Amino acid sequence: MSATVNNKKDYIIIKGARVHNLKNVSLEIPRNKLIVITGLSGSGKSSLAFDTIYAEGQRRYVESLSSYARQFLGRMNKPEVDYIKGIPPAIAIEQKVNTRNPRSTVGTSTEIYDYLNLLFARIGVTLSPVSNNIVKKDTVSDVTDYITSFAEGTRLLMLSPLLESENLSINQQLEDLLHQGFHELK
Repeated sequence: MSATVNNKKDYIIIKGARVHNLKNVSLEIPRNKLIVITGLSGSGKSSLAFDTIYAEGQRRYVESLSSYARQFLGRMNKPEVDYIKGIPPAIAIEQKVNTRNPRSTVGTSTEIYDYLNLLFARIGVTLSPVSNNIVKKDTVSDVTDYITSFAEGTRLLMLSPLLESENLSINQQLEDLLHQGFHELK
């Protein structure tokens, strides 16, 4: 398949791959498609998929992280290849033979579920089932802005946990709050 007819951005282009069983292999792989690599045992399927494509995608992804984050990840060597272009960040799903659980799904048995859970936790937005507004953590300024938006003279009930201080007694703390403008403390 040649990328010269179509847009080169639609392909992963590999030239001169010489990893393990691969002997100067060059190819163009369409992106955003399910690609199956088949062949005889020892023909270089795993060398192409894992030791070349995955290794380079993972290496480039790790390089894009901060130096602080990189210290926690294993360093991957650059595969022996002349040229690779159009490769996205990569995740490999490890093949395992495990005991079958009737409650297992493809996601749990391949452990991709953990990655998807992390992805959706980061990009997901929680909506309130009552108001359909975005649920978010309020900052102190959000709360004070909301309280000050009420008309003057509006009564407000404010609750807080029991006050604890090593330096002041509870009575002294309550008196301080009265001096700060709170009208009634119980």
